[in-house]
Amino acid sequence: MAKAKFLFWIGAVSLCAAAVQAQQHPVITTNYGKIRGVKVTLPNEILGPVEQYLGIPYALAPTGERRFQPPEPPMSWPGIRNATQFPAVCPQFLEDRFLLNDMLPVWFTANLDTVVTYVQEQSEDCLYLNIYVPTEDGGHTNKAQGADFNNSDGDSDEDIHDENGLKPVMVYIHGGSYMEGTGNMIDGSILASYGNVIVITINYRLGVLATGCSPRG
Repeated sequence: MAKAKFLFWIGAVSLCAAAVQAQQHPVITTNYGKIRGVKVTLPNEILGPVEQYLGIPYALAPTGERRFQPPEPPMSWPGIRNATQFPAVCPQFLEDRFLLNDMLPVWFTANLDTVVTYVQEQSEDCLYLNIYVPTEDGGHTNKAQGADFNNSDGDSDEDIHDENGLKPVMVYIHGGSYMEGTGNMIDGSILASYGNVIVITINYRLGVLATGCSPRG
């Protein structure tokens, strides 16, 4: 009898652990297959958790015969694709700091040491995007905080959120003069949670690899 109770307890603990795991790693379905993300709690009491889906392909790998060609739609994948880590960034060179100081923005060159940590893993297979999605539980929107966002003319700002629960999408395309940079550097979690919007950052081909390709492709 004691053994049966022990086994029941172990089973219950396993089910609870599986439920927590499912909450921490949500799975969603896209047009190309299912992806598994990660639910992140932000270090601020007014910000709700955000689901992050990192390293999602938006095109076929631009390698081999596709190296200098326009991007092509990705192929579907079987099972569940893991989307919990940043993808590789486009090949780039950050050693010539004198040249960079003349060509790139001050905010970029002033934080070059930090930038370098984001571009260690490089690959021509770099056409990926990252998605940050606010969650319903704990979603603290501006309206919920009671903030006054009225215009100076007395008219209230229009609510950009859909009545059916659809959210606006903001896409961030990183700079760098088509030579440097990556969307991985921009964490869209806080903007997604506070603004109640879906934030997307992307990587695209840089340098000579961008020659002959469609913009930002």
